[in-house]
Amino acid sequence: MASLCLLDENGIMSRRWELGDKPLAVGRGKTADVVIEDATLSRRHFVVEREGEVYLLKDLNSQNGTWVDGRRAQSTKLNHHDCILAGRTIFMFSENSNNAVQPRMDTDKHGLESKNPPNRGPEHLTIQ
Repeated sequence: MASLCLLDENGIMSRRWELGDKPLAVGRGKTADVVIEDATLSRRHFVVEREGEVYLLKDLNSQNGTWVDGRRAQSTKLNHHDCILAGRTIFMFSENSNNAVQPRMDTDKHGLESKNPPNRGPEHLTIQ
């Protein structure tokens, strides 16, 4: 099973969406399947869709572009652990959820581990 992972400012997975046969649109607008609060994203920035056995990322004519592993992408085949930059938001594509980036384990005030870290939006990401 393939998935799209949202990475936080430390490169740790903060959210994950399973990918299937239905295309998954990402953007800041309410019509996107994955809504990300990032003013540098277009309302519908890119879509990930399955074609046969592979997944393709297609930029939806976004203003700031979509980058896959440092290269500007229009329509690009995604490979396991590809890094996707859209606006100031970083995602990772994973073809096998068993090998996906593991969520960060935060501790609460009692020192107990939690798989539900505080919500951190993309405004905390630093792109260099």
